[in-house]
Amino acid sequence: MKSWAVVLVMVAVACGSATAPVGAPLTIDQLKFKVMDKVGPPAFCDPDFYPVARVGGEQASALTAYPQIRADAELYSAIVAHEGLPAGDLTDAQKLTLYRAFKKLRALTLTPSGAGYAFTYTVDFSFVHATGSVRTDGEVTSLRTTPGARPNCPICLAASTVIATPDGPRVVISLRPGMMVWTQAADRTRVPMPVLEVGSTLVPAGHRMVHLRLADGRELWASPGHRLADGRQLGGLAAGDDVDGSRVALWELVPYSGDRTYDLLPAGSTGTYWANGILLASTLSG
Repeated sequence: MKSWAVVLVMVAVACGSATAPVGAPLTIDQLKFKVMDKVGPPAFCDPDFYPVARVGGEQASALTAYPQIRADAELYSAIVAHEGLPAGDLTDAQKLTLYRAFKKLRALTLTPSGAGYAFTYTVDFSFVHATGSVRTDGEVTSLRTTPGARPNCPICLAASTVIATPDGPRVVISLRPGMMVWTQAADRTRVPMPVLEVGSTLVPAGHRMVHLRLADGRELWASPGHRLADGRQLGGLAAGDDVDGSRVALWELVPYSGDRTYDLLPAGSTGTYWANGILLASTLSG
């Protein structure tokens, strides 16, 4: 009998070692942090830097978002614990840390799968594509990585783009707030309006632009996410599509040799302007 007891104990130990015990379940935000700590943060088009970075914009967004984040007790406690922030009121710098972690959490999606959650995303910095699962206690399993690519974030116009103004064509990099440009009014008439805002941002290495050529000869180089005045993204166009009174004769993605891209926001109700003769919507209006 004693020998059988020993055997049963050995079997129990062996069976127990085959499957690691599952610990206490974590919240979704805690699980996301577990995945990021193991795999890396997600690569995403940061709304505070794309399509255009504004000076002090991220800090302003952090202060605006702080009440919303703090109102979600589960989310707030997860970020505070992970980032080592104090439990009381935060300084502006600490609110920025909180907000940056919040953006990463928002960029990572966990999908229910079996007894846990599945994930698939591009990892920041390395830009590998990671897939796997995370158990409810935070253990990451079935991790696989394959070569990926940097996200192609919408970041506006090539530096050589010419903007239509009442004083004649002007290169976009020469525009300043207060200068007059042509914009389209709500009744579709062409009216002069002052520039409210101009902006530019550094582009990531390997950024590609849409090269668009219309049948009437107008030609444009801009980021795939930039929109026409009718709301369509340049990246979603194809040869033969109707664009601004003409048709697309050529659509291709090409490497961008510049180090920055540019945009402007004219006054008026539409936020539109003519770039290389093609009517576009400003990315600064949203």
